[in-house]
Amino acid sequence: MRERKGFISWKDAGPRKMVDGIEVAPDRVKVYFNLHLDCLSVIDAETGLLYCHAHRVELHDAKFRVQEAGRQRVLREKRKNVHAYVVGKCHDIGEVSKERFREVDNELYEKYSICDCSDKPYDYCEQCVPESSEDFRGGYYNPYKFKTFVDDINKTPIHKSSRVIIRDKTAIGPHYNIFYIPQPKKKRLAWNAGLRYTLKQLRADKELKTKSI
Repeated sequence: MRERKGFISWKDAGPRKMVDGIEVAPDRVKVYFNLHLDCLSVIDAETGLLYCHAHRVELHDAKFRVQEAGRQRVLREKRKNVHAYVVGKCHDIGEVSKERFREVDNELYEKYSICDCSDKPYDYCEQCVPESSEDFRGGYYNPYKFKTFVDDINKTPIHKSSRVIIRDKTAIGPHYNIFYIPQPKKKRLAWNAGLRYTLKQLRADKELKTKSI
């Protein structure tokens, strides 16, 4: 087992996608918490094969899935099984690195930090740990209480999100952490939206016609 930046490579993982000799992660992946290994399993959504295990995964255009048959099995047997996961575009696997490299003169590169949060109470900020941003909310899944993933605070169902970050037990706190950006609320249109006249205009026209008679 080799661990690097929250990424764990395993011998039983599926074949790697290579482009110009460089390993490329699958376009879409399914992520769930591995009950036996205490980490996240990342599955290639196209092939259904294991890609890797990891401590942190970021997905874009994600959907939260719960297989009801699996949930009912949990309720009957009182034993956990894999029936809930998050699927989406694979954006990043592993921790966000504070150190980056930039070209300064042809083939010469220098190292630089994307942030400076050493003077903060905690050694992280929104740049090096995006899920600490106020844009994210917490979520979780409990098969004994809910049929879907739900928001950590108001318990409303979560079905999809433009950006999701999943962490395992290595995250701060006692729970397996799911961070997501809520979908923007749809604007409710008035009943007369798109009509030529509003009710107020109709009344005004009626008054004008009455006066002209």
